[in-house]
Amino acid sequence: MREYELVMLLHPDADEERLGSVMERVKTIAAEHGGEVVSEDPWGKRKLAYKIDDHTEAMYHLANLRMEGEGPKVLDRALKLTDDVLRHLLIRQDK
Repeated sequence: MREYELVMLLHPDADEERLGSVMERVKTIAAEHGGEVVSEDPWGKRKLAYKIDDHTEAMYHLANLRMEGEGPKVLDRALKLTDDVLRHLLIRQDK
């Protein structure tokens, strides 16, 4: 099973409920592909280096995942379609 690191920039007005729904979606997709969310670390609201959709701030959230097979592709596609996610980066961790 491969390990991944996911960093998401969420809408700056996102509350705990909206963040929770995004993380539930991530957990569901990981579980469907034989994986799990190992850890989560909300970094809070931070200033962006450049504007994204006229936003100067975003809520940052880091998650470490384990998944197999097509899981990363499915997760990437789902996050692109989620309105609360401004940007995301999913990278595979080398051992």
